[in-house]
Amino acid sequence: METNYDVIIIGAGVAGGLIANKLAQGGKKVLILESGEKGRERVELVGSYISAPVQSLGSPYNPVQPPAKNMAPGPESTHGNYNDYYVQDFGPDTPNNKQFKSTYERRVGGSTWHWLGNCPRLLPNDFKTKSLYGFGKDWPISYDDLEPWYCEAEKELGVSGDHEELNGLFGAKRSKPFPMNRIWPSYSDLKVAESIRSIEQEFGGYNSMPLTVFCTPQARNSQPYDGRPVCAGNSTCVPICPIGAKYDASVHIQKAQANQAHLMERAVVTKVWAPLKGEVTQVSYENWEGMEFTVTARVYVVAANSIETPKLLLMSGIGNSSDQVGRNLMDHPQGEGLCVSPEPLFPFRGPPTTSGIDKFRDGAFRKDFCAFRMSLGNDGGGRSKSPATVLSQLVQKEFGATLRQQLNGLVTRQFRISFLAEMLPSPANRVILSDKLDDAGIPRPRINFQVDDYTMNGFKKIAEVMRRIFQAMGSKPEDITVPDNTTPFMPAGHIMGTCRMGNDPADSVVDADCRSHDHPNLFIAGSSVFPTGGTANPTLTLSAISLRMAAAIEKQLNGPNS
Repeated sequence: METNYDVIIIGAGVAGGLIANKLAQGGKKVLILESGEKGRERVELVGSYISAPVQSLGSPYNPVQPPAKNMAPGPESTHGNYNDYYVQDFGPDTPNNKQFKSTYERRVGGSTWHWLGNCPRLLPNDFKTKSLYGFGKDWPISYDDLEPWYCEAEKELGVSGDHEELNGLFGAKRSKPFPMNRIWPSYSDLKVAESIRSIEQEFGGYNSMPLTVFCTPQARNSQPYDGRPVCAGNSTCVPICPIGAKYDASVHIQKAQANQAHLMERAVVTKVWAPLKGEVTQVSYENWEGMEFTVTARVYVVAANSIETPKLLLMSGIGNSSDQVGRNLMDHPQGEGLCVSPEPLFPFRGPPTTSGIDKFRDGAFRKDFCAFRMSLGNDGGGRSKSPATVLSQLVQKEFGATLRQQLNGLVTRQFRISFLAEMLPSPANRVILSDKLDDAGIPRPRINFQVDDYTMNGFKKIAEVMRRIFQAMGSKPEDITVPDNTTPFMPAGHIMGTCRMGNDPADSVVDADCRSHDHPNLFIAGSSVFPTGGTANPTLTLSAISLRMAAAIEKQLNGPNS
């Protein structure tokens, strides 16, 4: 086997896949090391999901047979209780805001297998929250710096959206249209948009933007694109698209391989070698059978994710002269409000969400409490009030034609709004090494985490907005449920921070090109480099940054005169 490459990329998710493909297209010799495996074909994964007794994020991807003890198929967090893998110091009475629950898939394609596919951009002000609102840390790049790469990322992933509607939103100008027209809004989207016109003026204190329903950009085909079919509305986007209409990163891994990149599956990286303030010299990994290997390259990219990347750097003792590796862990705390509409809305047609409310993503209020983005659900009562849950309640007192009538009458009128809340970066929220080991003998990540009052206080505002929307739809008070700042929130799976970018090596891990301040041939890819999180699902932004990084790596490999 070849052991010397131009570039070694650790991680075969969306960041690693995009970078590998771009560099392989340019003729660079690329090795991708992935700790998971490609696994079974999509049709088999769908079958596993359908037959799983508990249909969770990990159920399509669980191994048919448990691996041997000395193998390392992936974090147990994807296959059961997240604390089977994470180490967190809390008991059953620990408040919800001190629990980190977001998980991920360790496999070729990463967590884009089970992501929802939403692809909004960050807003211009999200890049400068310290200057504008006094919190977080300004990014070393601006929206304008990243805008051409946003366009490129939308092209690569295949994003459907409405250019005219979103161009200029909160100053976020677009230089190119989306590759595809938007996924058409659902019937319930149209009905909600009609209802909220009557209450547009009630929330003017946030900003001057009207309370409007916008389409949600998403990496899901509204027409045949890049060899993938049109979305057929199967409504199982999370945890798996059964036909591949939704993008996942195995697409770019396959493209990279077609361009002669080499993929090594089941390769668990154990150490990245580098002298203090010197260049990385080699990478050590072991396969699932426990055999050890060493490979070398001119440039190294760690693209594992915001948990595994800092864990690997800490295990290796590199890149941390700033003491910022592992710090500033973020997620988007999320929740939902539910109502029963007075008229049928006919959910479960199309993706789980196609539209949202963006009014609360920016404004002077961010000095006091978090920004948030709201998504309109196309899945009735969601997971908490699924048809199966409703049926189990009704069947206790009804049967026959009455049961069918009541079930149909209720399920067709259920509606929910979900939200993503902005979270502050905090150095105390961090990933460190535990003394507890996984099955491969590698330290498990110890996580310290807490969502502060800045975010929790925003939940009160979110509940106020939700309740007023449900009232405008004509729902009765007894048919409305909204969250408050004591309601347990859900994880978004948006794991960010832990290796943030910045201009000052004293308080950041990488520079504006995502190059390590400590090691000139080491780059960090993924949402771990985010200084702040904003209210956008992170995948599009990390994809744009990865494409920008690939250009910087290619320039470094080609020499100063390239």
